[in-house]
Amino acid sequence: MKYLLLVTLSLALCLSVSAQDDLLNELKSEISTSTESNKISSTFKGIRLINANTIETTKKKTLEFRITHRFGNMEIGNTIGDHTLYGMDNASNIRFSFDYGLTDKISIGVGRSKTLENIDGNLKYRFLEQKKGGLPISVAYFANAVVSAVADIPQDKFENRLSYTHQLIIASKINNAISLELLPTFVHRNFVDKTLEHPKNGSTDENDIFALGVGGRFKISKRTAFVVDYFLPFDKFRDSKNNFYDALGVGFEFETGGHVFHVNVTNSAGIIENDFIPYTNSSWEKGEYKLGFNISRVFNF
Repeated sequence: MKYLLLVTLSLALCLSVSAQDDLLNELKSEISTSTESNKISSTFKGIRLINANTIETTKKKTLEFRITHRFGNMEIGNTIGDHTLYGMDNASNIRFSFDYGLTDKISIGVGRSKTLENIDGNLKYRFLEQKKGGLPISVAYFANAVVSAVADIPQDKFENRLSYTHQLIIASKINNAISLELLPTFVHRNFVDKTLEHPKNGSTDENDIFALGVGGRFKISKRTAFVVDYFLPFDKFRDSKNNFYDALGVGFEFETGGHVFHVNVTNSAGIIENDFIPYTNSSWEKGEYKLGFNISRVFNF
């Protein structure tokens, strides 16, 4: 009998301690929830749309591996397109990248692209966050440094291989279905060919280019969304007379648990800002758009 009483008291004590722990955990959860409840999260599902960065950073102690692929020009209605399976036989560019979250607001990354054998290092810092009933936008700063490892470099000087990007990302989650962003961007290239002159306005290529990007995500279903981005360079040298065009991409985003998959169409072979802002030479009007995809996988440490 005394053993039965002892077991009963022990069970009661355990239940009491468990209940107190549950209550404390619940109180802690409520405090945490009340503190965080006014923050707007998941403005975008990934760190990039098609060409554009998003406001999102890689989460703390998380590594994201990303493959970004651009096929050749689709050339629909053209015999060239028919014989290349609408560009799928040709890979115009491929980029492999790794991004790691130092904190929930700061991430760093490295990548390597096929075009010019570009090797890039980048940093993104989200320093303002949108809040319910408060600040209506989130703002992040993005910067990269790129080395072009291709063999043929003018004057064979290392500094001529370098280029840089600085960018502000200003984003707002309008509602659960619509997210928009604005991306004022500055690209500096250490070397440009000053011997080329615009046939109409007499301008030459400049080391510095300012551009303005816009992007959006429009939710279709719980795990599917339409995405679009566009970049306008403010540069007299860059127009159709010199075979330069603004980078425009449209596509669909699919969230599948451990990764986000994008299938898209864009006129830009370039994947990083140092490439697609100065060097987009394909035109939507001429059918020079490319099928592409972005796929990412996240690993937690």
